[in-house]
Amino acid sequence: MYLLYKVLSWAILPFVLGRLITRSRKEPSYRKHLRERFGLSSQKSSSPVIWLHAVSIGEMLACQNLIEHIERRFTEFDVLVTCTTPGGRETAKAFTSRKIRVSYLPFDINPFITNFLKYNNPVCLLVMETEIWPTLFERCSKHYIPIYMLNARLSEKSMDGYLKVKRLTSLTMRKVHGVLSQTEEDAARLKRIGGQEVLVTGNLKFDRKATPDQLKLGNNFRQLFGEKRCIIIAASTHEGEESAIIDSFLSQCPQEYLLVVVPRHARRFPDVMALIQSKNILFARRSMNRPVPENCRVVLGDSMGEMYSYYACSDLVIMGGSFIPSGGQNPLEALSIGKHVITGPSTFNFSQIVKKGMSAKVIHSAATSDSAMLLVNKLLPILKNSNSKQDTPAQFVNQNVGALQKTMDYLERQMKNWRRY
Repeated sequence: MYLLYKVLSWAILPFVLGRLITRSRKEPSYRKHLRERFGLSSQKSSSPVIWLHAVSIGEMLACQNLIEHIERRFTEFDVLVTCTTPGGRETAKAFTSRKIRVSYLPFDINPFITNFLKYNNPVCLLVMETEIWPTLFERCSKHYIPIYMLNARLSEKSMDGYLKVKRLTSLTMRKVHGVLSQTEEDAARLKRIGGQEVLVTGNLKFDRKATPDQLKLGNNFRQLFGEKRCIIIAASTHEGEESAIIDSFLSQCPQEYLLVVVPRHARRFPDVMALIQSKNILFARRSMNRPVPENCRVVLGDSMGEMYSYYACSDLVIMGGSFIPSGGQNPLEALSIGKHVITGPSTFNFSQIVKKGMSAKVIHSAATSDSAMLLVNKLLPILKNSNSKQDTPAQFVNQNVGALQKTMDYLERQMKNWRRY
């Protein structure tokens, strides 16, 4: 099975490169730093390296506090952060110090991975959430580099996919020294696909907090959008959601309500702008940084890295990715600054958080965009007239913090097992 995987990895490489070139037409950043994807580096590490991999923006944000703590605690090591998307790279560059190097993870092919390991001299590999790469894990094992999965989660759907190639998945997972999972349910599923040492430490995303600068920008947004208006954020929306959400909002919500649509991916900003224009309504764009007219009903949130600020200026949040079958997006950032969240029916990526949040009455479920707007009209008057309702979401998040400290304690205990340097 592993031999077949290696053959297929080489066979599909031209198609992977073709996809990168195609995507680079909309996002030119995909053409940059291509050498790194082949395991080539401009510099060789002289000090031993703690290597952390986070695939894209969401995973990178989840480990921001962890990276800062690792840098402060393990001062004798350099830190290398890898990712697979330009968004992940830009996010890492925005919050990491100059001492931390950021790179793309090479294609999962033997010579590229081997060359990468030779140049970067890692003592361990920390993989955020659940990234399973057979060649990467096999090469690390051969070089005595222990692998740890942190903040690991695995949905039922993903588990079923891995079980279809159970022999390869199990062989790969046996190379992992330890798995820190978000929930008991995640732990059970990770064990089913071959996880050996699985501990439940909670979700690092509960430990994230907005910075004073992000909250200050949120206040600026509030002034631009209209301090007296009710502001609803449609956050991290996906293709197929925006049109229905906007139509439902326009038909059901009063004039003084303002909808801010923030697409999940920057490459979709032009498409969503064209969609809004096709509806022949007055709209504004965040990137213009101008006051929004009172007769404007919709704002396009065409900026990256400002999600906390959008949440801070809002009265209520509708979570994208949940009104199409893609599993939803993370509601914790909105909850952490006191915002109630409405989610659609597809939430398998964050099922435990949503379940807990619904029990605490800080997350509210809607079957369709129309029913979501019915909830908007029901909840906003209540939230506007009750300070305690605003406090409840933040209290819910604060009751679940602690994963960061547990993860750091675990890494300190594991340090004796890291590769000798």
